[in-house]
Amino acid sequence: MKAPLSFCLLLFSFSAIAAEVTEGKPIWRPAVGDSWTYRVVVEVQEGTELPAGVDGQKVEKLEGKIRATYMQTNVYHGLKPMLKDGPEVHAFYVSNGDQLEEIEYMQIADDAVEAVGSKQEGKSPKDVMPLSKPIPLVRSEWKGGEAFPLMLDHVIGKQKVRMVRKFKVLGWETLETAAGKFKALHVQVTGMNGPMEIKRGYWFAPGIGFIKEVKKYYLGDKVVFTQTRVLDEVGKK
Repeated sequence: MKAPLSFCLLLFSFSAIAAEVTEGKPIWRPAVGDSWTYRVVVEVQEGTELPAGVDGQKVEKLEGKIRATYMQTNVYHGLKPMLKDGPEVHAFYVSNGDQLEEIEYMQIADDAVEAVGSKQEGKSPKDVMPLSKPIPLVRSEWKGGEAFPLMLDHVIGKQKVRMVRKFKVLGWETLETAAGKFKALHVQVTGMNGPMEIKRGYWFAPGIGFIKEVKKYYLGDKVVFTQTRVLDEVGKK
């Protein structure tokens, strides 16, 4: 189980500007070169292999678990075609040190942020994986209490696989991180990947971006993988 992974950037404090949501303003307008550095903590069961060669990764052995801590940087590269001759979408490059690990593609409108695909890079680059339909990550009309299912079709080894996710908007929360204090919308996503149940929660602050993410994989009632990402710095590359 691989997580995309960063180096130190110019620190800006957004404590004063990241608190309130103003209606009528675009939900997010990143500029080319904007960067977000996250502190990532991964915990797996003892005996599980962690990604090797992660720059600056600290590995600890706990009782029955292994914990890895590292930094991850996400840099906005502007509008780029995800597929050859396809429309341009917003591209975010996720890096570990000088090693580009993944490219995340999104559609960003004044009132919504949607995921549309990704491309694994790193030591084993793969083809672009476009989603069969955009996944809504944030919408300006979400206030808390909204819930809906989402079905996606993927082709894996020439076989079509249907993926079902359930979204629930939990509402607005105040988060304090090393990058500042933010008022962020908390969204929860659940679903199955084969025999594994996935529970993912993320927090989005309008005008700033994604502040925190917690992802857990379960086999039955046992947690076998946990990844937590928390914003550490916001800057410009």
